[in-house]
Amino acid sequence: MAQALLLMSERPIACDSVAMTIGVRGSRVQEYDRAGAFPLPEITMKVLLATDRSDQAAAAAKFLMSLRFKEPMELTIVTALGDPYGSNPDSTQHWFPELLKQERARMEQHQHDLSKLMSPRCRSIETVCRAGHPVKIILAEAQKGGHDLIVMGAIGHSLIGRLLVGSVSDNVATHAKCSVLIVRPGETSGEKGAEESHTGTRISIGYDRSKASRQAVQEMLDLQWEPDTEVKLIGVAPIYDYLLGNGLSTAAVVNEEEVFREMQTAGENMRDEIIETLPNVKSVVKHDQRVGDAIVEEAAKNHSDLIVVGDSGHSMLDDLLLGSTTKYVLRHARCSVWISRHHRRVDAGAESTATSNASA
Repeated sequence: MAQALLLMSERPIACDSVAMTIGVRGSRVQEYDRAGAFPLPEITMKVLLATDRSDQAAAAAKFLMSLRFKEPMELTIVTALGDPYGSNPDSTQHWFPELLKQERARMEQHQHDLSKLMSPRCRSIETVCRAGHPVKIILAEAQKGGHDLIVMGAIGHSLIGRLLVGSVSDNVATHAKCSVLIVRPGETSGEKGAEESHTGTRISIGYDRSKASRQAVQEMLDLQWEPDTEVKLIGVAPIYDYLLGNGLSTAAVVNEEEVFREMQTAGENMRDEIIETLPNVKSVVKHDQRVGDAIVEEAAKNHSDLIVVGDSGHSMLDDLLLGSTTKYVLRHARCSVWISRHHRRVDAGAESTATSNASA
């Protein structure tokens, strides 16, 4: 946990009894003792689990339960019942209220079952069941509750699945202001073989020295994973395509090698920073023209349970379209994908602190 504090934004505050610091984790404020070792009081991660009674939604809940991190969760289970009035009100106005009542009863029972499943890992569980468009309901609830993470299932690996991912999950992943975990169950232990069986979570993190990727690493540190968790930092150094020009110049070759060495050094430095907290961490840098493809291939080679990528977008266009690398990983990964927007929450917290100081 002490390692995690190194990358957090901090500022001293006055206190009658002891000097304390405030660290921003997401949009919430966390207090630490003088040594900076333990939070007072302990905070939790606010998680929004979106469910529609589908197999994918059930798999998302089970996957969340299987992740072996120690940070407790405050869980909200949200279900959108749909709203056919918007498309054809005349054909639905007579029978929809009764249908909605029946569907609500089924969903509430489903949410109750999920609550029992998730209760061992959660400090508190709230259920929300509303009529409306799923994307609007999920995003509004996440914003209203100040959630740190949205968890939901994805559809499979068919051609349509890769193109759409799932219209709801794709739209939520694109427009959410917080981190999003899209769960796609990967290979079973039987398919991996006995030699590949493992108890710890295997995580691949796309790392390119950017603020988004550094904060993605920080977000993983904050969760306090079990020591047997295996983490691989994956960097991708570019390869110049000589077919697009008149051949590779000496300067281009030298620059390519220099970038590769710089990325190796950056990955090794990050590995050294987090190795006390995550002792099974490795860093690898690949030469490839396609960053997303290289991350997906390396994660598959490592039989990863989870790929973590930072989403660096801030503009209106970025809110409409995920970055090409993030989108590629989301569509093609064989395992679950965590889109980290931890850096946005840290930025928001820092801006709020600066505004408060300016007005004081």
